[in-house]
Amino acid sequence: MSKNIAIFVAATLFLTCTYFAEAQQAIFLVRHGETVAPKGSDARPLSEVGQRRAMVLATLLKDSGIKAIFTSDLERTIKTAEPIAQALRIESKPLAQLGVQFKQSDVDAFVEFLRTEHRGDIVLVVGHSNTVPALLKALGHPVEIKIPETEFDNLFVLTPRADGPPTFLRLRY
Repeated sequence: MSKNIAIFVAATLFLTCTYFAEAQQAIFLVRHGETVAPKGSDARPLSEVGQRRAMVLATLLKDSGIKAIFTSDLERTIKTAEPIAQALRIESKPLAQLGVQFKQSDVDAFVEFLRTEHRGDIVLVVGHSNTVPALLKALGHPVEIKIPETEFDNLFVLTPRADGPPTFLRLRY
């Protein structure tokens, strides 16, 4: 558990310093937790390990100041976000409600939505191994990120800046 505390302290310090200095939003991006069914099926609920990972994420981020949570419309992302949403008493919103299907034009529209509707907020986005990298790129991260199908422990923290590429952290939880 001390590893999780160290990650939380590092992320909190990072957010506090950059958030107040730049007066910008911070965006947490994660992939959903582990699933029980093999790839190829949209109906892949979280496994017990994935459920535990969702609880760890909630513990890790509960004091981070998250004001909005977005997921895909698939159960595995919704269930990954559920513990943090419950802890914060906010409703997570599937991106499909915003008309986002993760085509490039939709990703760009979602990024614009974040910049206008959640400019001063800290936001959590729970996506997939292909959508999280697409969002990172659309948010201005200059290097292409790949998430292997076997990795579920990436926690990306992105703080947009007006004068250049965003500040970026890639943590593990």
